[in-house]
Amino acid sequence: MWIGGCLAAFALDAFAADSVPDLAKIRAQLAVEYARAGSYRFALDAANEAIRIAPGYAEGWLSRAWVHSGLRMEREADADYRKALSIEPDNPAGNNNYGSFLCDHGKAAESLAYFRRAIANPLYETPALAWVNMARCHLALDRKDEANEDLLAALSARPDYPPALKALAALHLALGHVKLASFYFDRLAGNPDALGPEDLMVGIRLARLNGNRVREEALAARLKGRYPDSRQTQQLLSGT
Repeated sequence: MWIGGCLAAFALDAFAADSVPDLAKIRAQLAVEYARAGSYRFALDAANEAIRIAPGYAEGWLSRAWVHSGLRMEREADADYRKALSIEPDNPAGNNNYGSFLCDHGKAAESLAYFRRAIANPLYETPALAWVNMARCHLALDRKDEANEDLLAALSARPDYPPALKALAALHLALGHVKLASFYFDRLAGNPDALGPEDLMVGIRLARLNGNRVREEALAARLKGRYPDSRQTQQLLSGT
């Protein structure tokens, strides 16, 4: 079954108020970049500084929520997200990220409203991401039909969006819809760099079900060559 891994990409919002000091914006962005690099001590310092300079700047709180999430400080991250969205309730990146945070922490049903709010903002530049994230949470609630609809909406917003194609291929494979799963995988396979170990394993299983031994062997070779230490390669080698 597909497990979303693309789903909480952080982006500082593009429509921050012009009145926010540039230094606060810089510190918030630095916090995110430090966190991405694993330098959480510097990330937390930068986020705290952004908040100190401009406590009414939602992105400062969002950057600290991102840092606290990376540190697995769930209570602190939740409080930061809520503070940010109390300042700017319609912040699309903030709603998307908080929805992902809730879903990751066992609150999938609660997360859905935040994804919908993100998607409803006409200024949101990446609605496909929120659609894919909402699909993941619908799957967590065992709502497969709703997840499928979310993923189709993601493709409508951004045709051939790799995360949506990956999720659709995995979802329909799990449902036994081999032809449909193969259709989505074939669209994804046109971008070989987008295929991770989970995706290659989906392709291998589809090739096997379709009786395409040549493709099965080619995908298996790619999996073993690119991801020799992956769990999927170990499954392949063990015949499971």
